[in-house]
Amino acid sequence: MGAVDDVLRGGGACGALLRQVDWAKTPVGPVESWPQSLRTAVGIVLASHYPLYLAWGPEFVQFYNDAYRPICGRTKHPAALGQAAAVTWPEVWHMLGPGWERMRQTGEAIFVNDLMMPLDRNGFVEECYFTYSHSPVRDESGEVAGVFAALTETTAQVIGTRRLATLHELGAATADQTATDDACREAMRVLATAPLDVPFALLYLVDDATGSARLAGTHGISAGAPLAPETTPPPDIAASTGWPLGAAASTGTAFLWEKLPGPSGTGAIGPWPEGTSSAWVQPLPRAGHDRPAGYLVTGLSPRLALDAKYQGFLELLARSVTTAISQARAREEERRRADALAALDRAKTDFFSNVSHEFRTPLALMLGPVEDGLQDPLEPLGPRQLERQRTVHRNGLRLLKLVNTLLEFSRIEAGRLHATAVPTDLATLTRGLASGFRSTLDRAGLSLDVDCPPLPLPVKVDPDQWEKIVLNLVSNAFKFTHQGGIRVSLRWEGTQVVLRVADTGMGIPPEELPRIFDRFHRVQGAQGRSYEGSGIGLALVRELVRLHGGDVSVESVPGQGSTFTVTLPTEESSASPSSQEATSTPASVPTSITAAAFLEEASGWLEAERPPAPLAAHAVPLPVMKNVGGHVLFVDDNVDMRTYVHAMLEDRFEVTLAANGLEALEACRARMPDLILSDVMMPELDGFGLLRRLRETPATAHVPFILLSARAGEEATVEGLRMGATDYLVKPFSSRELLARVEGNLAAARARQEQRRAEREREKLIAVVEQSSDLIGIGGPDGRAVFINEAGQRMLGLEGPDAVRSTHLFDYFLEEDRPYVRDVIMPRLREHGRWDGEFRLRNFRTGAAVPVHYNFFMLRDAATGEDIGIATVSRDITERHQREAEAREQREFEQQLIGIVSHDLRNPLNAILLSAHALLQRDDLGERATKNTGRIISSAERANRLIRDLLDVTQARLGGGLPVQRRRMDFHEATRQSVEEVQVAFPERQVVLEQHGDGLGTWDEERLGQVVQNLVTNALRYSEPGSTVRVSTREDGNHLVLEVHNEGRPIPPEMLPTLFQAMRRGHHDEGRSSRSVGLGLYIVQQVARAHGGDVSATSSHEAGTTFTVRLPREAPPAYDIVS
Repeated sequence: MGAVDDVLRGGGACGALLRQVDWAKTPVGPVESWPQSLRTAVGIVLASHYPLYLAWGPEFVQFYNDAYRPICGRTKHPAALGQAAAVTWPEVWHMLGPGWERMRQTGEAIFVNDLMMPLDRNGFVEECYFTYSHSPVRDESGEVAGVFAALTETTAQVIGTRRLATLHELGAATADQTATDDACREAMRVLATAPLDVPFALLYLVDDATGSARLAGTHGISAGAPLAPETTPPPDIAASTGWPLGAAASTGTAFLWEKLPGPSGTGAIGPWPEGTSSAWVQPLPRAGHDRPAGYLVTGLSPRLALDAKYQGFLELLARSVTTAISQARAREEERRRADALAALDRAKTDFFSNVSHEFRTPLALMLGPVEDGLQDPLEPLGPRQLERQRTVHRNGLRLLKLVNTLLEFSRIEAGRLHATAVPTDLATLTRGLASGFRSTLDRAGLSLDVDCPPLPLPVKVDPDQWEKIVLNLVSNAFKFTHQGGIRVSLRWEGTQVVLRVADTGMGIPPEELPRIFDRFHRVQGAQGRSYEGSGIGLALVRELVRLHGGDVSVESVPGQGSTFTVTLPTEESSASPSSQEATSTPASVPTSITAAAFLEEASGWLEAERPPAPLAAHAVPLPVMKNVGGHVLFVDDNVDMRTYVHAMLEDRFEVTLAANGLEALEACRARMPDLILSDVMMPELDGFGLLRRLRETPATAHVPFILLSARAGEEATVEGLRMGATDYLVKPFSSRELLARVEGNLAAARARQEQRRAEREREKLIAVVEQSSDLIGIGGPDGRAVFINEAGQRMLGLEGPDAVRSTHLFDYFLEEDRPYVRDVIMPRLREHGRWDGEFRLRNFRTGAAVPVHYNFFMLRDAATGEDIGIATVSRDITERHQREAEAREQREFEQQLIGIVSHDLRNPLNAILLSAHALLQRDDLGERATKNTGRIISSAERANRLIRDLLDVTQARLGGGLPVQRRRMDFHEATRQSVEEVQVAFPERQVVLEQHGDGLGTWDEERLGQVVQNLVTNALRYSEPGSTVRVSTREDGNHLVLEVHNEGRPIPPEMLPTLFQAMRRGHHDEGRSSRSVGLGLYIVQQVARAHGGDVSATSSHEAGTTFTVRLPREAPPAYDIVS
């Protein structure tokens, strides 16, 4: 083993395996017999980290290292080590063997790049690619004894490059397809160039209407073959085709279909002899749809593993196909839409042409008689009818102008309009057309500068068409110019005639300039004199100028004005080739109906800026409908319409007029209307904008709003109502219809207003009911409960409305109380309409009685007086009953206390006082005993006074105040005696008494003594020891006033409000004490109130403290002298 370890040392796992081989049993023999050339070559293989391989001897026995081992796969390693190459690689020996044999003969090396070798190394024949160099290894004799191979597997690179090329070609081939079927065919053509990755492919498209799948492309399998049906119905897609399309559709993900049905005699599918046996089914998603756009079924190569890279490639294929289908469908839809629009445009042109022709006849029959009536000298019209006919004439001309413009367009589009060019004095014609606007501009306060000097030669133009060009440009300038003026100039410049119409109006925003000559285009937000217009005037100008071989352009600065420039060639061929030559005579200024229509329209814009003049009321009135009255705001930018509607409404309503939405908002702020009637299309703020602002403002959110519009049809009506309009009226409308709509909406608005008021009241009532802590209930006429609020449900133990509705009136009372309810309460309720009092209800959960104050009343119909139900408002008085019971117990206790104090405490005190007084009568009593006996008497008397105070407080709190025994007495004398008694207890203190006036009156002398003693004692106790207490009594009319004043620390301000409450005690200086229990001042107040008087106190550092008692001399009239 030493030689083996020495020769085959290292090499990792493969080196270890080589060392375990019994080389004596192999064609190369034992290691000890190996020539040095073999030993060296094996050492190089094992030592390298690059995939190296050595085949030695005639049998090509194999040696390889760890880097080479993955090439052997799962099935050939480790058996290949020491094995003959032909045994290991039988599937490719026909590719390797001949070359190696030739190398042994010739010694020439072999090099190949990306060679495909079908290896069976992982359980199936696998498509593999290698780049390798095979070199001869010579032995000691110089002969080729082996093959040395250095190789790299390039399978991933080769297949990846191939797949990338397929994806690139697929994207390029389908990118520009404009039809879905063409995109599908191109996709299949590209996939057919990649059979190694996609042996076959089927592309199905789903029909949106039926859900069936249609075969739109195929590769590798003929359409209609068993595995490629041309259509599949939705219900049984999988069963009918053998493909799991249904599973892919339901999951929305790719699906592996293994073990495909046999080819049924069609042969193997794909480029390999074994054929494909599985497929990958992918749904092709469609944005915004649950159902896929289709399915892509791709066969899987039998010589490739379905790893992540293979699945990723197939997913990219499906995405590319999905994109191709989506783009092709989008182009198809765009083409269909363009065709439809072109057809619609042609139909619209034909329609306008036909309708315009049809309109001209009735318009001629309208305008002719109207003009005759306006100019009839024999039978002149009255003022009101004259104004109406003028309105008809103006709007008839406007309609004719629009019809003529539409007809011109239809003829231009049909190629039937030509310029009948004749030599024309263009300066005279232009000057006359522009000057026609002078009077209108003068009335508007604008200047008109017409600068059209004679031209050197006549210019060939169509006079009628030039008339339309000039009138449209000047009319447009006037419409959008509010200050300054308009300038019209005509010049001969080189080989061109140039017309310029300049104004000082609002100008055109730069972003609008490229589209200003487009048909039906209108500048958004332009503040013109009128919002009316079709948006085709300037477009017609451009078309007419082009018919003359010229051009039109515009320059504009917002806020400064615009200049429109028309250039016409002056050559003889200036008119279009199809023009007809006319007599070369100068054209005079036309007085056509076209010019009249433009001038009337411009004059109407000016009139629209002025309030309508009152109309004479000579016409026969319409039948008077029910007069609902009210204030109507009518908003329209057309002065004729404002005048017309005002005349219709003024007899029935108060009417305010506004010319646009902004004026209407100002009118609403000045005075809120009852109804708003508004046109839709107006300058500055249109009807929809006005409606939106009103609905966003709470104050105007509910004002009825009727929209007037020329847009008919259900869609227009729905749009208006969706915006928040109350009603929608289509022009033209009759006066009867307008009046009916206005009156109907006003009446409905009042009804809604009343309903909202009632709803607000109902909401308030509901809020009161729900927030109330009382039981509020309603029952039907049959006695069944209908409603009880939440507080009532809690009170009675009910749970929810269902529980309430399952009860009857009598269920709410205790069983023993129900006869009283039936026989007493209910008859009184029906007779008098209500009953109230204290009663008991029943708690449904516990069965316990709930004492309540019960208000019970009938609900009656206000119109008929019939009973429609019953209601109750009941308050739970359980707590009140408990408080009353506690109060009764307290009064009983206090009465007992009074009895105990009066009898059980006073009796011993009286005995003590009698005994002490008797003891003082003895002559043999010593000085010390006499002093102690005096103290006993003083303490007993103080205890007696305390008992009396306690009895007084208790009686006062029991109600009724203190009892008083009135008799006629002298207030001054009683005060003096009381002061002297107090001074005995305070001999060291000075009390000054002052008395003034008559002191006679009726009072309780003992109670007044209490008052004086308490106040004086209190003053002495809380004043400085050396200070003086002043007591005064004086008469004040029918009252006597007692004042007790002391100096010293004032009473704190926060104590003054509660000073006369029981048990309140003042603050003492440090070191001083008081035996007071805080009843004195309370008794003083009660005694004063018992006499019909009062007591008050003032206190401050500067003035000291003063208590003032004010008592009437005589008892009130209801009092007896002795009570």
